[in-house]
This record gives sequence, C-alpha cells and structure tokens, in this order.
Amino acid sequence: MAEKKRLLQILDLIKMLPRTNCKECGYPTCMAFATYVLREGEDPAKCPYWRPEDLAFVKQSLISQGEDSAYPDHLFSARKFVQGKIKEYDFSTVAKKIGARLVEDEAGDYLIVNLLERLYRVDKERVEPLDEGEHDLWEHILLYNYVAEAGGRPLTGNWVPMESLPGSLAKRKVFVSGCEEKIAAAYSGQPELLRQSLKVLKADFPELESNAEVAAVFHPLPMIPFQLLFWDADLDDGFSAQVKILFDETVLDYLDIESLVFLGDKCAERLKALRS
Repeated sequence: MAEKKRLLQILDLIKMLPRTNCKECGYPTCMAFATYVLREGEDPAKCPYWRPEDLAFVKQSLISQGEDSAYPDHLFSARKFVQGKIKEYDFSTVAKKIGARLVEDEAGDYLIVNLLERLYRVDKERVEPLDEGEHDLWEHILLYNYVAEAGGRPLTGNWVPMESLPGSLAKRKVFVSGCEEKIAAAYSGQPELLRQSLKVLKADFPELESNAEVAAVFHPLPMIPFQLLFWDADLDDGFSAQVKILFDETVLDYLDIESLVFLGDKCAERLKALRS
C-alpha cells in the first residue's frame, strides 16, 4: 500500500517564517500569512525573509499536494461551525438587535458591522472589510460569533469587571495580559495621546467617580461598550501605568467569553497602532 503523503500544515510554515509579524507581506501576523498561503493560495514569496531552501520547499510542496487541503485546524473548524449556526438566520430581525445595518441584495441579504471603526460586510458565506484592507480569520470568527449571538437584553449602563462575568475565571489572566497591560504599556506617560487615540474610536469621556487620568467609553462592536480607565505611571512611588476595562452587565448576551477576550486583544492592537 502506498504511504499516505503528509500535507503541509500551518505550523510547518510558521516554523520556517521569521515570526516577527513585520507586516511586509501585507498581512498583520505571520500566522495570518501562513494561513492564507495554505488555505487561500497566497503567494509564499510575498514574505521576503524565507531562507531560500525553505521557500523552494514550500513552493514545491504546494505544487505536489495540488488541490488537496491540509488537515483541518481549529480556526477553520471554528469558522465553519459558526457559519452553520447562522445559516437559517433572518438577517432582517438580527440587524437591529446587534446594531448592524441590513443591506438587501438580489444575491442575498447581508449585514454591515462596525468593528473598531472599520466596516465589514458579513454574509452567510464570507466576511470582507469594505475598505478592502487586511483582515484575518480571527476577525471572521469574531464577527460571525457576534452575529450568531443575535443580541439579548438592552444595555443597562451597569458596569462590571471581567472577573464578575460567568465563566471568566480561566480567561481573566489572558484578558489582562492581552488587552489591559498592552494598552497601559503603550501609553505610559502619555495620557493625552491616549485620549486622542480614543477619539479616533469615537469615544466619549463622561464624568465618572474615578481618579483615573483617562476615563472613556467606546464601542468596539455596536452593542458592546468598553469603559476604559487609565492610571498613568508614578515613577516616584514605583507604580507602572495601569488600565482597567469594564463591560455593560449584558455583554455576554452579545458575545461569548472567548470572543470577548479576543475583542480585547483587537482593541489593544488598534490602540497601539493609533499611537504611532
């Protein structure tokens, strides 16, 4: 019996790529680039940092495996699963509940959803940014999950920390390191710059009973407000800058806890990018 050939997997490519997330290939991360090379037919030569022998190996392997696909990974399985959840949804009833705009088209209705002040077209087959810029499968899954939850209770204005949300115990540390600590480090010593960046995200700056240098409310997704509190570093007392994110108590009516953690990470990435 002929030996079954082993197909390239995303991690095989990641091991050969520089893993610096330099974006010179046009994708936000090496993982995103590897995903599109393997799954969407992107040209691997768009990364200028392959070792020549590795690039030659990848090109030949892609030719050899032809139309075969690599073994399923969690990203594609997750996207397929959540697409299945919305397959029978009536977008006309979902749109208002999640703050999306419904577009009725001869080819089928679709939604326009605002993610961090970037508009995305979401239909039952694909997700695309309207500006045709870079995007990745994580954003697809996040937006599909947001649509799949289909909204819930009206926002109450009662703010709660992540640790008070059901099922958040195992996720709290990841949220702190992936969102709060990244924002705090990026804007340490620069509270006014943080205010300017938050204005790009259409933040409001309400009067709150807090001693934070910056207190703002913005909407990463239409029905998911974040309240951001920023305390600047105090070098005399040895305190580093800190950020605390609070959520409306209804947040899990609109997004599951794992997607909420990823949304926090996307917020940190966006604010870091606005800093430069």
